[in-house]
Amino acid sequence: MTEFSILSNGRIERSAVYVNGEQLRGVKEILLSLDENGTFDAILQYVGVDGLLYTRQMFNEYLDSVQTTEPTFSEEEASRMRLLTVQSDGDIGSTVVFLDNEEQMGIVSLYVHMKSPTHTSGGLRAFFSGKKDIPERAEFKAEITYRNDDDSLSSEELY
Repeated sequence: MTEFSILSNGRIERSAVYVNGEQLRGVKEILLSLDENGTFDAILQYVGVDGLLYTRQMFNEYLDSVQTTEPTFSEEEASRMRLLTVQSDGDIGSTVVFLDNEEQMGIVSLYVHMKSPTHTSGGLRAFFSGKKDIPERAEFKAEITYRNDDDSLSSEELY
């Protein structure tokens, strides 16, 4: 079973991504979408140690040439952040979600999309004759929806 975690304070610059306890480096984009209807998308895009861009299903595929790094945050810094952890073997029926190491029950949906800014060769950058790198806008959205005891739904931002 693979364990995937995101430690963050809600800013992409202050986020760390872990797979099986190892912090990854070179992560470009994460899409994690789970819902009670069976949707289960878990895609990780990263730059490998060979400089190539990889896109993998994080619970079903081997992460080739993945880059790892020493932990970015001290224990004290990490204690002021929120930790989302998903344990799965690729089957939604055996997937478990934790927030700050507490198992979450009654989840209707979980959606996380993190995208680092990338440098593109078109758009505004063209006006600067290659002298400036204008990053594409970063995105960080993380939301969880629960079914309450009275069958109503409640949603909250994770970070």
